[in-house]
Amino acid sequence: MTTMSMLGEVRPEHDRETDGELVLLHYLRSFRRPVLEVWSACTERRQLERWFGAVSGTGRELTIEPIDGPGIGPISVRVQQCTAPHELVARIDGCVLELRMTQVGVVTNVELIRRHVCPTEASTIGPRWQYLLDRLTAYLDRQPLPQWAEYSELACEYK
Repeated sequence: MTTMSMLGEVRPEHDRETDGELVLLHYLRSFRRPVLEVWSACTERRQLERWFGAVSGTGRELTIEPIDGPGIGPISVRVQQCTAPHELVARIDGCVLELRMTQVGVVTNVELIRRHVCPTEASTIGPRWQYLLDRLTAYLDRQPLPQWAEYSELACEYK
């Protein structure tokens, strides 16, 4: 299998609410694109539907039906905070997802953090976000989108 980007990291969750019982998944990506272009790919319905899946709902309450994935159903998204084009915080199926973007010169750095993950679920959730970020990368680079079947062996990397 060939991954387009580096793997995410499993880190201890240092949050008063979790008392160290949970972990977070942390991903970094860099794109030679303006921050507005990357932000639009992650937040505009028309673009999300090309690399992520069908989007329904309005305002801060959305549902995304992934195009391809490990048999997961619709994803419920509730936007909690949005400061375009730099920060988005959302609840995704009851867990917190933070997306931060900064532009340095011609490079946009993207940090994605998936919080409040049960350690036993990291090996399932980690490859999903790796896969979705690689689909975003392929979409922005106008390359063929990867398929989920290529990611099943990544589970051991997120333990």
